[in-house]
Amino acid sequence: MRKSKSRSSRMVTAAGLTTGAVGVALLVAPSAAFAAVAVTPPVVAPGGVVTITDTAPNPLFSAGTGVTAARVQILTGATATCGATLATPTSAILASDGTYTNTSTTTSVTFKMPAAATAGTNGQAKRYIACVYAADGSTARAGLAAGYPVLVGTAPTLSSTSGPSGGGNTVEVKTSTPLFTGVSTVSAQFSTASTCAATYGTPAAGLVGTVNRVSDSAVNVVVPAGVTTDPTTPASSVLPLQYSLCLYNGVAAGSTLISAAPYTASLLILSQQIAGWQGGNALNVTTATDLFAGVEAPGVSFQKAACDTTYEETAAPQALHLVTQTDVRKVTDARVAVTVPAFYPNVGAFNTAAPTGRETWNLCIYAGTADESSPLLASNSYSITTLHSATGITPKAGPALGGSRIVVSGSAFPTNSSEITATLGGTALTDITAISSTAFSATTPSHAPANNVALVVTTPFGQHILPNAYSYTSALRVTPNTAPNTRAVNVIVRGVGFQSASFQTTPDAGAHIYLVEGTYSGVTVGSDRANAPVTDCVNTLILSDTEVICTLNLHRRLNTTGAAFVDPFVPAAAVATTIDTVTGSRIISAAAATFTEENIGMILDETGAVNIPVGTTITAVLSDTQAIISNAALDTNSDITARWLTPAHRTGVSITTAADANITAGPGTTFTQADVGKVPVGANFTPGTSIISVTSPTAAVLSAAAIGTPGTNTVNLHHRYTPVPEGAYNLTYVSNGAVGAVGTDPNYIQSLVSSTSTFTVSSF
Repeated sequence: MRKSKSRSSRMVTAAGLTTGAVGVALLVAPSAAFAAVAVTPPVVAPGGVVTITDTAPNPLFSAGTGVTAARVQILTGATATCGATLATPTSAILASDGTYTNTSTTTSVTFKMPAAATAGTNGQAKRYIACVYAADGSTARAGLAAGYPVLVGTAPTLSSTSGPSGGGNTVEVKTSTPLFTGVSTVSAQFSTASTCAATYGTPAAGLVGTVNRVSDSAVNVVVPAGVTTDPTTPASSVLPLQYSLCLYNGVAAGSTLISAAPYTASLLILSQQIAGWQGGNALNVTTATDLFAGVEAPGVSFQKAACDTTYEETAAPQALHLVTQTDVRKVTDARVAVTVPAFYPNVGAFNTAAPTGRETWNLCIYAGTADESSPLLASNSYSITTLHSATGITPKAGPALGGSRIVVSGSAFPTNSSEITATLGGTALTDITAISSTAFSATTPSHAPANNVALVVTTPFGQHILPNAYSYTSALRVTPNTAPNTRAVNVIVRGVGFQSASFQTTPDAGAHIYLVEGTYSGVTVGSDRANAPVTDCVNTLILSDTEVICTLNLHRRLNTTGAAFVDPFVPAAAVATTIDTVTGSRIISAAAATFTEENIGMILDETGAVNIPVGTTITAVLSDTQAIISNAALDTNSDITARWLTPAHRTGVSITTAADANITAGPGTTFTQADVGKVPVGANFTPGTSIISVTSPTAAVLSAAAIGTPGTNTVNLHHRYTPVPEGAYNLTYVSNGAVGAVGTDPNYIQSLVSSTSTFTVSSF
């Protein structure tokens, strides 16, 4: 059972404790923040909710709920004073928003500003006066005759709303409007008053912050040394002290106020200042000094009211007093780690409804867990709310190179984009844009290929983790993505992890960028790959971890094993075959194993009767006994004598040969430098002979002397090498090109087929 005792007059003993557990005098409630009068928040958005607190000795307000509980009028004149009785609303006297249910106690009034109370230029603070009147029907003024100043404008978002006593830390200040447009010098003061002075004035010593203007909507403020807890009163020094961070448009005495935000100095620095009411999050509590020296087992509790001056045991969680001792770990003399308990529901019979907005508690840390005797060391405010949650990402995968636009779905997201940060697999998302409270969009970063990485979304209210949220796939982006098969082409390839790759010159070992028909498969089938590459992108130049340039040999193709380039072209001698044709059909067949993948793109050169149109190529190999040709057969026949030739890029070329390696152009023919390396196919040439130089449009030199009777013949000029057939392919990165590496190399990586990795081989 909880013991009954007075919380306001409890004395603390600190016998036997070291300097970390200092003796604490009579503690007061944490009103070391502001004076008797406070208006919060310091700056409210148009139509926002304001609370006026006035703890004058005599009750000032009527307690109650409803539009009549606290009659509030807003004066548009910044220096106006409140009338003695409730006035008829005018353009200068605005009624508070009647659609909002006003509430009041004897010391506070909460109301909603009317829509007509607007902000200043670019959202800068504009001063109004709130007048409070009695709710008993007498319409007599309640509270201060001068009224209570209320600032309407854009409230800044601070990267941290509290910091160490003594300052020195930097606070990032961001705004949702271009608050600092036209303001070349932004200045900052810290004030212990709840409302900032209207002009810069003469700042108090030690309370001027150093400001770095980042943009029209952001500044960084270095907190000055004078922002401390109260060192003059030991009882107050353990309690946080609240300040107003006041931003002005210069350092002259007349510089006007731009905006303001609350800030707290504390002996405790919290890793999170607001999180979900469900608890379960890890909270790191650190101090600038060895506050926990000599304390073996710190006592920790969360309390709705001011912290008890000594530690209180509880038999069970209570609505306003949560003890979390089993989840407290002292890490060092300056650090304690706490697993935050659930606040709602299931906190006893007192209150089971979860908060619909932000709710502030106090984190209280004691010099032990001895009931009614362990003194309070320090405290800090800790807020709870309905924490956002992420439920999914669309799409669920994208290239490891990053740059993909994704949409994160969930609930309770801030609608201010600047309040959302997120990581995907530990790397920050960029260009985050709030869509609604249930979704935001972002751009993925570059990340090593990985499956099912976690999404971590952080807002001012805490952090939510969605496991198995996204996969970074290894995909390439290729430029250019098309070229003819008459030459080699330099290709820019973008991906991830190239600086760790070991690119090799042999096609079947080390890292490679392959040109593949379909999806590359290095799985072993016999001694070969299941789907070998067509050619290799060689001479790799690594520009960065995400970009390389390589040379794609489209004029040379790899053999069917993918282990080596096809040998230099040697026209096959005409041999008797069992190739059969059927009139009107594009399928040819052979009785014995005849066709291989290397035949694709080659010309079927028939001798004797013409059963197949001249120039017909093999477009696909169905099996070693069947293939598909580009033109339908002209006749049905068997045992056609034929041979396979590489594609002729010049047909019907007239060449005059001599009894040496010199040739001349026959009628209607000229030579160009593009003919160098090509192979003339005809009776007067040794198979494999190629043109090694072109000396003029009418003269060239062969690699071997002509044979047979010199004279003029009409021939075809073919590539020296077997080129890559025209068609659609994919460029694929593999970290290991060895056969079967996918099953033997634990670090094997292969890029996937994507719309950005396709490559077309075409004649133009």
